Amino acid sequence: MTHDILKPHWSRYLGPSAPDPHKYIYETHDDPIFASPFGPFPPSPDCLNIHELCFPPNNPLPSDYPLFINAVTEETITLHQFYTRACALARVLRYDGPNPLSLEKSPLNDKEDGEILGLFSRNHLQYPAVAHACFRSELVFGGISPASTPYELWWILRKMQITSIVCHETLLPVLQGALKLGSGDNDNLLLKLVLDPRKVIVLSDNSHLDTVSGHRTIESLIREGMKLPERPRKLLGGDRMAYLFQSSGTSGLPKAMMITHRNGYHSAMQTLITAVQSARFAGVEPLSPPGRTLGVIPMYHSYGMILWILRVNLMQNTNILLPKWDIELALKSIQKYKITHLPLVPPLVRQLAQSDLTDKYDLSSVIGAGSGAAYLPPDVAYQLAKKLPQGAAMPIPSGYGLSEAASIASPAAPGIFGLEPALPGTIGYLLPGMEGRVVDPETLKDVPKGEKGELWARGAVVTPGYFKDAPATAEIFTEPGWLRTGDLVMRDQKDRIHYLDRLKEMIKVKGLQVAATEVEDTLLDHPEGLVCDACVVSLNVRT
Repeated sequence: MTHDILKPHWSRYLGPSAPDPHKYIYETHDDPIFASPFGPFPPSPDCLNIHELCFPPNNPLPSDYPLFINAVTEETITLHQFYTRACALARVLRYDGPNPLSLEKSPLNDKEDGEILGLFSRNHLQYPAVAHACFRSELVFGGISPASTPYELWWILRKMQITSIVCHETLLPVLQGALKLGSGDNDNLLLKLVLDPRKVIVLSDNSHLDTVSGHRTIESLIREGMKLPERPRKLLGGDRMAYLFQSSGTSGLPKAMMITHRNGYHSAMQTLITAVQSARFAGVEPLSPPGRTLGVIPMYHSYGMILWILRVNLMQNTNILLPKWDIELALKSIQKYKITHLPLVPPLVRQLAQSDLTDKYDLSSVIGAGSGAAYLPPDVAYQLAKKLPQGAAMPIPSGYGLSEAASIASPAAPGIFGLEPALPGTIGYLLPGMEGRVVDPETLKDVPKGEKGELWARGAVVTPGYFKDAPATAEIFTEPGWLRTGDLVMRDQKDRIHYLDRLKEMIKVKGLQVAATEVEDTLLDHPEGLVCDACVVSLNVRT
């Protein structure tokens, strides 16, 4: 029987080669290249579009339910409303449709020029639908940090070659400041500003407005799209560029990395594969009951993209969105909406772990919390777990990924495939479809188990490279297909990965390389608990 990744059942996430969680035992080995215990990805069509994976054209929508809820205003978008609105907006955004915005065809890769839409907004109820409208209309978009200064925005608009932009109304002054900096003709950056000021679209909190500051609103475009007929067409995806990510900029101003449809939908499937296999191992129905997730991770970020955009309709889940982090609002929302899952980042884990406010609210609905995007100190992982129903016996797990490869490794359910627990201090095992190596960053030779080295990763989630930046792409792909993560790790005897530090943040002390995280952990482990937080950096001091 042919595997069908578009069928409306959780088995779509398990390919013909998926290991049996009860019978299969993962065998460790000493080969330099090691692979995920969960096996490969299920097969998928060569030209699959992200939107088509989430909403297969021949499958009826499931029963309606609240998909996104604004925790402040209580405004709600249901699954059916989301789909209807995304389809309507896509009809307006198609370059070969009525095209009221005069949009051009998007590039397939960075060898071409074309329309690229910037998404410049904080978390917003409409943001995921705009992204899906782009997927459906084959319009490439670029997610931009809402914390950008005018100069930072000007820089990333050029790096992404943004030609049109959706801007939240509160960020219009930042956009105007960026435009005032000009095209960049007087500097050395080859990519100049190409944004057309006539192609600014406003994301407004007032759904009744058709224009803001002379620019059309997303709502007005959706209303126009509702009146347009649908033109049936086969959506194109696969290795075509779907969106651009803004890099973290840890080594300077941010770069723009390309994410294909193939990259995106495989990132979406990884945690679903692990969830299905873990449920089968526990003897319960996979992806059931429906979940309720706290939505604070930024949507422009790779972590948020997976949570709020790439997994829409792949499982039933209601997302309670916080426009910005507010610990008391978060706790009130957990209690009010009986939230089941808390995707967090280390600073928020620490704040929740150390706050007395947690004693004021009922957190009994939470069945799982997790951390990503940065290193999570073990003591904090245990500290927050003690406050949740899972208890200290199940410390907060920390996953690992990069903007260049959204998800690479994560702890697995203890015992599945015979795996040992991945306790805090490790980032767990390779996720489905991934292969890894640990390499000496200077000699580029694989190192044995138990030794420090740079993690190299290979798999369908890995970016094809930085947009129109061949030198930067060459730096992360010393060998074809193998992404140099820039992170120092150690692979132990059980093939668990231990994160140590960013290579560029290693500190040389008397000829030895010392990880900043090791110093931070030592400070945080003060025997009298006198240190509640720590950040270690290297200073080059000349005397």
